[in-house]
Amino acid sequence: MRLILSALLALAVSPLAQAATTLHVSSAMQDRTRQMDVTLADTYLAIDTEQGRMLYDFQSRRRYAVNTPAKQYVEYSLFDTVGFRVVEMSNRDQLRSALDAAKVNTPVMGKADHENQLSVLSGAPEAMEEKEEGGQRVFYIDGVKLAAWSASGAKVPATDAAQFARFLRYAQAGHPQVLDNLAKGGMIPDHLTFFVSGGRDMNLTMTQVRSAQPPAYDLKSYQREISKSGVDALFDRIAALTQQQLAALRAEHPCDTSTDFSEPAILDTMLGQMECALSTGAPLSLTDEQKQAVAASPTLALMFAAINPAKANEMEGSVKTLAALRPKAPRKAYMLKLFEANNRVRLDRKQGKESAALLVEVLQANPVLAGAYKDLGDMLLMQYDSARAWRSWDAGRRVAPALPNFDPVNKFEASLLAQHPEFF
Repeated sequence: MRLILSALLALAVSPLAQAATTLHVSSAMQDRTRQMDVTLADTYLAIDTEQGRMLYDFQSRRRYAVNTPAKQYVEYSLFDTVGFRVVEMSNRDQLRSALDAAKVNTPVMGKADHENQLSVLSGAPEAMEEKEEGGQRVFYIDGVKLAAWSASGAKVPATDAAQFARFLRYAQAGHPQVLDNLAKGGMIPDHLTFFVSGGRDMNLTMTQVRSAQPPAYDLKSYQREISKSGVDALFDRIAALTQQQLAALRAEHPCDTSTDFSEPAILDTMLGQMECALSTGAPLSLTDEQKQAVAASPTLALMFAAINPAKANEMEGSVKTLAALRPKAPRKAYMLKLFEANNRVRLDRKQGKESAALLVEVLQANPVLAGAYKDLGDMLLMQYDSARAWRSWDAGRRVAPALPNFDPVNKFEASLLAQHPEFF
């Protein structure tokens, strides 16, 4: 059974043992309590729970989810966590601004509350106030009580204190300024509380804090989990391939070489040309005679108009047109599904699941169509499935590393590294 983000593996990536601090964390929120054994190592963070194990590997910026009894694992990107939070913070900022502009008399969480939930800042940091209350250090921003921790605790090396704060960022919560303060304190407190709006305060108790040299782990005795169907099967397959196997898969799906631009065959031929461009990044290359045939084709005129409708009210008709053109492209009808999927989600974001299902069909027909992985990742992110969104983008970049379609993803990751180094 696939393990979700809370069920992951503690595996070291170096063959050498690392200095570390281990501890037990009991995290209680409302009527739910979670027990965690945590390893704070030099280059990774490991969490053991009843459900499984988690590794955050900060050297490779990867996360590994392992089904220990089955000796299987799934690989994720570290970018999916902070990436989602940055996108979500932007959404919340826009909603808060819209409600303020409309002067809607509805209680809305403030900026500091959102920052405390998502562990990312919204704009410039604000002044933080620290108070001593009942033997605890308590932190406020703009009058909002964010966190409190005990004055008592275990002294640890500075690197382990910073790693403990990183553990909280990923596995719990915490305002970025509060966590920065904790990271610089050289201590893991005995008790810590994050005050979350809506009565969802998180109460953490840390015990059994010890210096250790954890055994080195690797993935050699594990196999990648390969799902049997659906979107995960696509990602699992690409992730499991060696470079040689990946080259062989590309060879199984070469660019279409048809030069038949007669009207009965022109749709298939043109879709084949477009498929090659979206698979390799190579620009379309047509002779003058072929360009004339393309310009004169009523079938292609229909398709091009449907791919890029001139007006918003033409979007619904474009979806119907692309579906109706499929019988005219017996070899490349799945390419029409790619364009249909994009138009469906442009027409109505609520059609994200239907659009994603169409793209799965496209990639089942051609698993090296890298551009489709980009579009699928975009749609998965719209559905708040950031883990699979990054898996889709990673799969596409494995297939075609230089495809320009992924430039926005590469730039987004670069901005996350620059603006949120505390996650890495």
